[in-house]
Amino acid sequence: MERRTQLWKNEEGEEARRLVTKIYNALTCISWSGKLSGFAVAEPVVELTAYATDEWLSDVHENQMLDLLRRRLQHQPQQKKIEIENIYFYGFLIKAYEIYSSGEYKGRYFACARETGDAMASGLSSCIGFLVNVYSNHWAAVVINFESSTIFYGDSIYKKPPTGFLTALHWWTHHHTGQHFKEESLIITHQQDSFSCRLLSFNALTHHVLPSEYPLIPASQVRNGRLKVMLDVIDWHLDQARSLA
Repeated sequence: MERRTQLWKNEEGEEARRLVTKIYNALTCISWSGKLSGFAVAEPVVELTAYATDEWLSDVHENQMLDLLRRRLQHQPQQKKIEIENIYFYGFLIKAYEIYSSGEYKGRYFACARETGDAMASGLSSCIGFLVNVYSNHWAAVVINFESSTIFYGDSIYKKPPTGFLTALHWWTHHHTGQHFKEESLIITHQQDSFSCRLLSFNALTHHVLPSEYPLIPASQVRNGRLKVMLDVIDWHLDQARSLA
């Protein structure tokens, strides 16, 4: 733990010091041998340490962040028509697109993608957001607005998605709505390091759906951004743990 938290001491600025103090205080209430409460997957508490380093964040951390956004939206009555999917959603759409002609899209395996598409087309929901893996080791954000028939794509390094990357999304949206969706860029901070794509893609997603609460993270403040997420995860865990006590 001492090695991993060394970066906290190297951060500059009053905000960093404030975050570090809050995190240290919160950590005194946590048992490192336990698991995090209140998330879709109960991961070991020790996974938190990665937020305080320059290590690449994992699928675990990405889904934790998405869980936090999903719960935040639940407290915003005007945003109930926004759906946030996990990091595996795009993979389901790819598989559905590849086998659609066989009729398998109507099967149970694709029930979630199919029901989500139907809900969007019917107006029960209007917008869906998720994160996608591109180039095998890079992450970007996607928002599909069914009211404006628009697919937004945001990448912290590359301006455009890989060739053919949006094909499955165009198939899925057209299958459920009969409409041809246009493409637009999602506002995102340009990455200036080798480890922030997950954080910045998540930040672009949160900024799009809740712009007043989630400003874009400046490239110079990505470490503070990671600490903020870590604190949010800890706070939610402690809140849920107390409610279960």
